[in-house]
Amino acid sequence: MRSIIFILAILLLIGCSDSGKKQHELEQSKTLEVSLESNPKKIMLNEAVTFTAEVKYGTDDISKEAKVQFEIIENGVSIGLVSPKHIGDGKYLLETKFFEQGKKKVIAHVSYKTLHEMPVLSFQVSN
Repeated sequence: MRSIIFILAILLLIGCSDSGKKQHELEQSKTLEVSLESNPKKIMLNEAVTFTAEVKYGTDDISKEAKVQFEIIENGVSIGLVSPKHIGDGKYLLETKFFEQGKKKVIAHVSYKTLHEMPVLSFQVSN
């Protein structure tokens, strides 16, 4: 009788260990994907532009746990971090204008759990 209980306990432990391993492998197979784009593509001086970041982690909705900020860089100098508006479906939106010509960048900083992605959008503002 003891040997049957012992064998059942070992099988139970192996089963639990295997399901934990499968869950870990499932988490490892997911990646944090972030795309960043502007509308319009050609950015003009003193005209409104919208930057949109789309954040995905497999099929999970991570909008409540993810931290999303946009960094704006003008002529090589960071002018700070801005929290964009979450508009649903993993999309974050920032509307702004540029008042000086030159090379600019927007970097979407996205953190979720131990992951961090930073897609960069480089562009020229002209009149």
